[in-house]
Amino acid sequence: MNDRAMPGPVPVNADAPRPDSRLATPSLSAPLVERAGSASAVSSLVRAITRFGLFSARERADTSSLRRQGGRIGGSPDDDAPAASPEPYVLGEHTVAGIDFLAQVDNQLRFTYISDAGLRFMGFHRAFLEATSLSALVPDADAALLADAISHARESDEPVGVTLRMNKSLTYPGWVNLRVAQIRNAEGDLVGFAISASDISAWALRQERLRFEAEHDALTGLDNLVSIQRRLQRAFAEAPRGDARVALLSIDLDAFQRINNALGYEAGDTMLKLTAERLSKCIDPEDVVARTGSDEFIVMTRRSVDARSSEALARRLLAAISQPYSYEGQSLHLAASVGIASSDQIGNDERQLLRGADQALYRAKRMGGNTLMFFTDQRDPEAADKLKLEAELYDGVRNGEFSLHYQPIADIHSCGIVGVEALMRWHHPTRGLVPPSTFIPLAESVGLISYLGGWALKTACMQLALWDSQGMRLEYMAVNVSAHQFRDSGFAATVRETLLLTGVDPSRLVLEITESVLMHDPQHARTLLEELADIGIRFAVDDFGTGYSSLAYLQRFPLTELKIDRSFIENLSESRNDQAIVTAVAALAKTLNLRLVAEGVETEAQRNLLIELGCGHIQGWLLCKALPANELADKFKSRELAIDVHGK
Repeated sequence: MNDRAMPGPVPVNADAPRPDSRLATPSLSAPLVERAGSASAVSSLVRAITRFGLFSARERADTSSLRRQGGRIGGSPDDDAPAASPEPYVLGEHTVAGIDFLAQVDNQLRFTYISDAGLRFMGFHRAFLEATSLSALVPDADAALLADAISHARESDEPVGVTLRMNKSLTYPGWVNLRVAQIRNAEGDLVGFAISASDISAWALRQERLRFEAEHDALTGLDNLVSIQRRLQRAFAEAPRGDARVALLSIDLDAFQRINNALGYEAGDTMLKLTAERLSKCIDPEDVVARTGSDEFIVMTRRSVDARSSEALARRLLAAISQPYSYEGQSLHLAASVGIASSDQIGNDERQLLRGADQALYRAKRMGGNTLMFFTDQRDPEAADKLKLEAELYDGVRNGEFSLHYQPIADIHSCGIVGVEALMRWHHPTRGLVPPSTFIPLAESVGLISYLGGWALKTACMQLALWDSQGMRLEYMAVNVSAHQFRDSGFAATVRETLLLTGVDPSRLVLEITESVLMHDPQHARTLLEELADIGIRFAVDDFGTGYSSLAYLQRFPLTELKIDRSFIENLSESRNDQAIVTAVAALAKTLNLRLVAEGVETEAQRNLLIELGCGHIQGWLLCKALPANELADKFKSRELAIDVHGK
């Protein structure tokens, strides 16, 4: 009988030739050929293979049952037990054909059995495998993996798995998931191993592709930030005594967005690929260049680490970038900024090294660009305080630390109050009253200004309606609008919602906007102002005279009021120039039928001079400082401040 027939219930004709998957007929001294009366080698292989979980419950029948199936599984030669079925089964090659590679090896890993499917999978002739071993089919790079798996399998009763490559005929090594299980004889001695392998080459290729894409930039093919981080980690981990020397050069293309805006993103992509090629040609073979942002690159070098060498490399990179580019026949020029940091300064910490290079790059950008700067371990106390204040700003919004104060605006002749301007205040629990000049720019930089501005608009209109109900009817409420609010596509809807919520007449709301906001995008400004002016809202130009003061934009936009900046009022009594400017602005406002308000009026002398110069309204401490709503209401009620019922 064929002791090496493999298990698997396949109906066969008892007289049909059995599939021959033997490498050769072994001698009686071979490890897996037992004497008559002992369990057969195949029975041992059956037990080992079934531990892989490859067969169904029916196929995992016990050995005694298998012996009864026509004596074809591998029972002893004198086992003539009657068949349990009139149609006997043999566990043969048809059953294991779906397994990519199935084999049996001795303790020296020499093949004593290999399935026909395994021969086809490997692509070798049987004669070749007769003279080789499993170790010879594994590349040297993976030999340690196989040795480790075999070592574990010798000690484990359970199959041991490992992923490695196997050399196949006329092909590159293919990835397989290899499983190894013990084979023991009747006496319990380890006589070899059952080997199964599944082809995972397609999966491995996909994984390799995903790994490549995860560590490389799709546009340029360069490494990306993830790859640089991993390279730094490996460099530091592999360095003896942790003394790896690495330098990073962080590169940012100056004003690159102008290329995209002028020629389109396809042109920008072309420029980035050309830049990547130029940078790659400037570095040593051991160095790495990566694209880490839209127009940002990093060069990692282990040769140009000292200050002199890294500066020389940086200047080569800047020179390469500064050479003319050509796109569709048009000559283009780029410049760049470079920040340099090395492990000599910062230590073997990839995160700190990247931050150091970024900090140096930021300093280079602040210098105007087209230059290089080295990392310096000098922390900016102002930056640290600003960062702390930023966190406290978020807390202040959540904790309701913001409020509105209201400063009266009066007719210059009667000093009767015609309106108030809503001014935001931040009452910090430990810092006290934080100046608007401090927190307003901060709120703009972190994106909170639109939220705060919307809250201020609603609160001011609600206060105006409340004063109306208390018999203190003002002509209007003035509310400042930030540049971020004004450019917000939902700003007009927010204003309409506020008016609907509070019931305030649109004509009683004056939105104050600076000249720079109007001139940032004149077409958008005109469209928005006209849209809101159509429902009755009025607009004032705040801080007039400090920006783009001109007749052109005053005629173009639907404005109703000009507010002269306080800088022209402070020295009005002594400065002829300030007097001339105020006179000219007053004449301009009169010609264009605009209300003129002078800000920062603090003395009677200033008020009297403004009357002579033709100003109609004033705002400042001469009347009253900005107060909370209840305190201002008390002044109205006590007649300390009189509301001008005839205000215009």
